Amino acid sequence: MEITSAMLAGTGTDELWSLIASRARAASNADVALVMLPTDDPNWLTTVAAAGEGADTLLGQRVPLNGSITGLTLTGEPQLWKDWAEHTDLYPPARSWVAPFGPGMGVPMVDPEGVRLGALGVAKRRGRPNFDDLDVAMLSSFASQAVLAKQQEEHRAQAEGLRLLEERDRIARDMHDHVLQELFAAGIRLQSMAAAADAEPRAQLRQRLLETVATLDDVIGQIRMTIFGLRPSPVPYQQPGDGVRQRVLDVVRDATPSLGYAPSIHFNGPIELVDDAITGDLLAVVREALSNTARHAHATQASVDITVNGSGLTVRVCDNGRGIGDTTRRSGLRNLRVRAERHHGTFTIDSPGEGADLTWNVPLPPERAGDPV
Repeated sequence: MEITSAMLAGTGTDELWSLIASRARAASNADVALVMLPTDDPNWLTTVAAAGEGADTLLGQRVPLNGSITGLTLTGEPQLWKDWAEHTDLYPPARSWVAPFGPGMGVPMVDPEGVRLGALGVAKRRGRPNFDDLDVAMLSSFASQAVLAKQQEEHRAQAEGLRLLEERDRIARDMHDHVLQELFAAGIRLQSMAAAADAEPRAQLRQRLLETVATLDDVIGQIRMTIFGLRPSPVPYQQPGDGVRQRVLDVVRDATPSLGYAPSIHFNGPIELVDDAITGDLLAVVREALSNTARHAHATQASVDITVNGSGLTVRVCDNGRGIGDTTRRSGLRNLRVRAERHHGTFTIDSPGEGADLTWNVPLPPERAGDPV
């Protein structure tokens, strides 16, 4: 039960091997227990976990599949022996490792498809009573848990591979839907300006150039956000070492499943200068605003814009949903106004009928505010 609970809790495979070895040693009243698995070379086995007397010596030791008691256990039936060091199938260099031990037993770890994954063995010091068939049956139950641990490791690797593929698909969609289209449009505008450069008034041409530069700046920002989004956070918005930018990205990422789409997000100015006293409220505002959008707006698009400049910090969350028309939803956003007033700021909602535009603005301490860098 303890081993199963550890697996369900997400314990790492290495820790599970150690736990299995430790509990197998205790339950069998042995002096040492070890788990051995094939190496990259299938003709060799290595000790991945050991518990009890001599564990440090046994851990990491290698033995051949052919010509060792472990190899015999893995390829054959469960083994019982009276003297480990004198066993006829013992790999000769291993005799010095197991010299203090006499009685022992080993069982193969076999998955439901019959594939033999490794071996689990225990031993007692010389002079202690031998193991029997009931001990072998007990050890086999631990071997079954070890098989589950091995399968869990494989499933985690597969899940991580799927997660990486999904992340690549998301990035490809974002780049295609936003970045590439914007770049294509900017290229069209530049070609148009080049063709009309001689005839178009200079002021008008200048304005069109500035608009195109702004578009390219926005594209650069989107690419930067995609790159930042590749950095995972193991515990969302709770890691003290994470920057404000990454913690906001984590909040937006967590809101994506309930929204059904990924909101766009833009940062302007030195957001890293926002101190901890305001960061907590900043994250709460983004989280609450996106939560309300997911629950009430029935929107297909949402955006989060965060700006830090000389006037302070501004958070703007917009969606294209059905707007805010009932008091229930307004009361759900009341705490955002309270968070703004706590910092002598303001909170406004603009909902003309369709869509909603939430703006949360607070001043920053003079030493923290500044123009965008």
